[in-house]
Order: sequence, then C-alpha cells, then structure tokens
Amino acid sequence: MRRSFLLLLAVSACTTVPVAGETDQPKELDEIFDLEQRRSLGDGRLVLLALTANDPAVRARGLLALGRIQDAEATEAVAKGLTDPDSGARLEAAFAAQLLGLSWQPLAAEKKTVLSQALLAAEREEEDLKVRLVMLDALGRVATAEALGRLVAVVAATETSNDLRARAAVSLGASVKALKSELPEEAFVVLPKFIHPDSVQALRLGAGYAMAMAKRPSSRLALVECAHDESPEVRAVCVRGLAEVGTEEDVTPLRDLLDDADYRVSVEATRALAKLALKCKPNECSALLALDDLSVRVDRLLRGDLIGGAQPLLALAQQGLPTPGRSVLVALRKQLADGFEALKVQSEQADVGNIDCRLAAALDRQSGTVAESLTCGFGRVPEARRLAVALQEIGHGAPSTDPAKRVAEVKGFLSHPSAKVRVAALDVLAATESPLAVEPVRGQLTHEDVVVAVSAAAVAGALHDRSSIPAVRALMARAKPDLAAPLADALADLDAKEAIPDLEKWLGSPHLNVRLGAAAALTKLTGKTVVAPRFEGPPAHKPAKLAADAETKLKVRTVRGEFEITLDLARAPLTSANMLALTKKGYFTNLTFHRIVPDFVAQGGDPRGDGEGGPGYQIRCEINHHPYSRAAVGMALSGKDTGGSQFFVTTAAQPHLEGRYTVFGDVTAGQEVVDALIEDDVMLEVTAVK
Repeated sequence: MRRSFLLLLAVSACTTVPVAGETDQPKELDEIFDLEQRRSLGDGRLVLLALTANDPAVRARGLLALGRIQDAEATEAVAKGLTDPDSGARLEAAFAAQLLGLSWQPLAAEKKTVLSQALLAAEREEEDLKVRLVMLDALGRVATAEALGRLVAVVAATETSNDLRARAAVSLGASVKALKSELPEEAFVVLPKFIHPDSVQALRLGAGYAMAMAKRPSSRLALVECAHDESPEVRAVCVRGLAEVGTEEDVTPLRDLLDDADYRVSVEATRALAKLALKCKPNECSALLALDDLSVRVDRLLRGDLIGGAQPLLALAQQGLPTPGRSVLVALRKQLADGFEALKVQSEQADVGNIDCRLAAALDRQSGTVAESLTCGFGRVPEARRLAVALQEIGHGAPSTDPAKRVAEVKGFLSHPSAKVRVAALDVLAATESPLAVEPVRGQLTHEDVVVAVSAAAVAGALHDRSSIPAVRALMARAKPDLAAPLADALADLDAKEAIPDLEKWLGSPHLNVRLGAAAALTKLTGKTVVAPRFEGPPAHKPAKLAADAETKLKVRTVRGEFEITLDLARAPLTSANMLALTKKGYFTNLTFHRIVPDFVAQGGDPRGDGEGGPGYQIRCEINHHPYSRAAVGMALSGKDTGGSQFFVTTAAQPHLEGRYTVFGDVTAGQEVVDALIEDDVMLEVTAVK
C-alpha cells in the first residue's frame, strides 16, 4: 500500500550526509553543525564552506545547512551550488532551494526569481536522476510561473522517464497545497491524459494528486475516471478531488465507493458526498440520500471494526452536514444506540460512545447550541470532552443570526474547570463579533492557564477591545515561545502601538518563531516592513545527543494494540535523540492521540491533550529527504523550530508536508493499529528497543 508514493518521493535513501560527532570525518562538519544549530551564517563562513570546501561531503552538508537555516541572504549561494561538480552537493543545493521556497519568512519575489532561473538552467542539464528529481521538487516550491510551466512540460514530455514525469506532477500538486499556487492553464490539458489504465500507477497517482489539489472543474471527468482506478491510493486521491469539483452526476459513483474495500476511499467518498450536500437544492438532495448507506459502517463499528467502521463516520462528523442532513445524523446515532444496547457492549473503551458524541457535535453545529452533546456517549465519554468537541464544532459552523443569544449561551462555559472547554468557548465568542462578548473574554486574560489567557488575548484582538491592551501586554512575560505568535498577532489587531518597545525586545529572542511573530506584528503596527533578525547567540535549548549504542526503535503500546516506529537516526539524529530521551523518562505514558483526521494523520504526545502542550522546551527542525509516504512519523510544529513531544503518523502520503516538518522515522510494524485509532485513544506505554 505504500509503494506508489514511495516510488515518487524516495530520493536519497543512498545519499548519506555525515553527521557531526562521527569519527574520522572532516572537522568542518562540526563547524557546520554548530552554525546550523545556532541558525547562523557565521558572517559568511557557512557560505564559504558550502561553495569552496575541497571535500564534496562538506560542501553538501554546508548547502543542506543553508537550506535549513532559510536565510534569504543565502539565496545566491544556493543557486551557485546547483552547478557544483559533485552530484551529492548539487542534490543538497536543490533541496536547499526547496527549503528556501518554503521559508517560514517568505522569500522576496526577486530571490525566488534567482532560484527559479538557476533551477531551470540546472534541471535541463542534469544527468543524475536523483538530483533531477529533487530539482523538480524545488521548482514546485519556488513556484514562479516559469518554474510551474517547466513542471507541466516535464509531465507532458513522452520521451522523459515516468519517474520524472510522475515527480513533476506531484510537485505541481504540492505547490498548490503548500503554497496555494495557481497552475498554468496547460496543466489542465496535460494532466488528464494520464488518467487511464495504460499509464503507470505512479503517473496516474501524480496526475490525480495534482488535479485534486488544484480543484479545477475542468478536471472533473478525469477525476471521475480515476476514482475507479485499480489502486486504492489513486482512488482515494481522485475522490478527494471530486469533493471540491463534483456535481450531482457524481453522487451515484461516490455512493458505490462508500463501501470500498479500502477505508481511505470510503472516508474520501463520505467527505465528498457531505460537501456535495452543501450544493443541494431545497428538499432535493441525492447526496444526503446516498449517505444513508453509511449504516453499513455503523454495523462494522458495532462489530468492533474501528478501521472500516469508525473512520468514515468520524470523517462525516468532522466534515459536518447542512441542516437538511440532520435526519442522516439522527438516524446514524439511533442505529448506534440500538446496536449498543442490543449487543450489550462492555468494552472499557469509548469506541461507540466517542463516535456518537462526534455525530452529536455535528448536530450541535447545525443548531448552534450545545444540546445533543450534553447526553451523548452512552456514559463512556467525559463531560469535558463532550463539551469541548461540541463548542469546537459550533465555532466552525455558520455565524449566528442572534449573536447576543449565542454569547449568553456560551459565556457560562468560561467558568468550566477544563481548559479545553474554556478555549473552545473563547473561539465561539470570537466568531460572534459581538461587543457583548468583550467583558467575559476580558475576564480570561489573567487566567492561570497561559494557553487560556493567550486564547482570550487573540479573541480580544478579534473583538478590537483596546481596553484589554494592558492585560495583553502583561501576558508577554508569561507566554511560552510557542504562544508568542498569536499574542503578537493580538497586539497588532488591537493596534497596540504602546507595545512596540516590548515587541522590539522580542526581536532579540533566541527563538525564531518569537522573532517572526514580533516582526509581523511590528510591520502592521509601524507600517514599515520589519524583517526578523538573525540570532547569533547560543541556542535556547541544548539538544539531546544520540549515544553510540542508541536504540533504533520505539514501541508504542496503545489501547488498540501495538505499533513500532523505526527511527531515522542518520537523517534526524537530534529529533530521534529527543524522542528517545522523553521515552526513557516515561513521558508518553498515558498521553493521548488528541487529533485524528482519517486518511491524513494520527497525532499525539501532548500532555495537555489539546494540541497546545509540550515538554517545556523546543527543538530545532531537521528537515530532510525522508518522504512523507504512508506511515511516516513527523514532528508537529506551531512554527519553525518549535518541535517538542507532539508527533504524528501519516495514514496516507502527504507530499505537501515535505520541506516543512521533520520526518524522524516510519511505522514499520502495526500500521493497522494506527489506522484504527480514534480521538483520545491512550498511549499506555512507549518503550525504546534495539
């Protein structure tokens, strides 16, 4: 099941860049490691090593460091590295260009042009397949009109290898997804030609992915065709595209796919029908009628099939339905309740209850009030979870026609003992845009839980409550680095010019995301472009190091069973060392998987359980060539260099994540356990093994 995108994306499995600390390696590598750790160009020293070192391994490592640092001043050096005589150095230069294109502080247009022109010239002359594949990736992330046009030309070139054409198609799709690029018109003439059984699977998948990400109605017929491809990966990707461009004519084939043998296809067909239901005419909706067939998924869930049963139902609940779809949700809940009672389910886990509460929250989203969620879950789901999920769904729903009434209904939840409930209630109040929300929100600015307080600051900014400025400024002394960006945004939204001196101090923080947040806020407050400066001091956190006999695997024992992560010690040594150190402390014991998005990721490792927690420090990113294929394990972030303990496992290939999030391993046993996880499932124990 993993082969298709692995063929497309795996590039440098045989390319090894030396790691600092190894014996018998050039001393310059230690210097490069130190500069990368400090995110510093070393007054030009790193550029010098990357371009002029005698050892090509040193040049390659220097170019990788330039990409990871993402300093715009390195653009010309990276462009020059594309002409290095050594293929390994050229490969890392191409990868560095990709990382610069994805910089958290976006490159100026003229810098992108420099990279684009250098890539276009180098890619046409490149003879090494691995290097050229990475150059195609980089063209999609630099994403100038000329770069995207070249990718289309590569896809169309019948004399070019299928590996290159497929990779170019994936690069087009990732460019749209990661950067919201606009593809050239000719792309929608070229791509559909490869959606037929005579094309190799990798090319069908790449073309389907690009069209799905682009969301062009002109691609609809091709997406309909590939929605019946023999490969489940291709089917799932193309059905995902139909969710955006499908019409009523596509309801019948989508209905058939609700019972697809691969749960990911069923998940995407469910989402597609739910989205098509938004386009229905009053009292006439075949998409909603089709969703009645999800009853078969309820049967599977009641039999204990969490992959085939729970995942499509969770996808429906997360997607939501318009008000005419209320009867669908009610019917599914009734079937769950009847089955739960008839089977006398005795499992200690809240499998059926969690899905019932998710469907109840979808109903509450329609009504705009917490009602169904108050009693959902058959007594198996804690109140705090029921309320938090319901409030989150209401916050994602349509704006209230009676904001005053919604404020009155929701403000009481701000006194709930659960931080999750408070934060979710604050988000709902922000959406009301009502002045009646100002006072209750202001009361949360001094809450002892800093996440609650910063959430309140963000809402105060959205409500333009300038009287809250002193309290928001006071929060600057309490906020952790990973909360700096939303706090800086709040000050900008409040037009808090009195906070300019405070934000200027943040420009000297060792944490890049703090500097980026401050620079963005200062740009808004001063009307002048402020660029986050370099920090030349020591890093804020001294990273853990891998022992010579470091364990290579993590065994994760969950309530659903056990899965095994094989760490990528070579390409992500610091991240692997961090995960091993936390594991040996017992850090992950009884933490949950707080975020499950079917056919995307399962994410856990947060001691708070709401996505806002971590170990109390941040580690830097180690972006590398490891692809985000199915079962890849990545480090979650709230900005550049903000990793800690939250990790995620992909349940389908996600090319758009590459170049942004560190991959530090793969699930090499028990992926079916990951597929079965639902929200709030517990990690009973994580252990490190050889």
